[in-house]
Amino acid sequence: MLLRISTVHLVAAFLACFVAISPVSLRAEEQPAPAAQSADLEERMAAARELLEVTGVTKQLDGMIAAMSKGFAQGAKADESEKGKKMSAEFDALMQRFLGYKEEMMADFARLYADSFTAAEMKEVSQFYRSGTGAKFIASMPGLMEKGAQIGMKYSQKLQQDAAGAAGKQ
Repeated sequence: MLLRISTVHLVAAFLACFVAISPVSLRAEEQPAPAAQSADLEERMAAARELLEVTGVTKQLDGMIAAMSKGFAQGAKADESEKGKKMSAEFDALMQRFLGYKEEMMADFARLYADSFTAAEMKEVSQFYRSGTGAKFIASMPGLMEKGAQIGMKYSQKLQQDAAGAAGKQ
């Protein structure tokens, strides 16, 4: 049960980080007025879906999950023990169930951006990501996310070592 709770929290934390660092995670300086929000929702939703497509959020999510699974397997020492293999398999199964919600998540992300930006703002951002610099940024994201996951695992292991050391002193 501890694995399941910890894994759910881990997924939630990584997803929050994913939303925070993904290219479409921009912070609006001004929120559209409520009347404007409802009047052009369909246009904003279309622009938000386009932005998600241009930035490759779906591919990034898949890459993030793959990196998390790889990192979890390393942390669980899946190649060294049956217990680690079992924990890694449970994590992978959970990630597959998580990916089953991908379409719903993409719709929620689109709504998040549609509620935060005007259609014109999202089209401008999409245009940037179609440029050479924007395309390079997006192409770099999977590698950056994988390396970021490795950095996170490094500090997670340090935290585990610290906890083990503290427990040994008591």
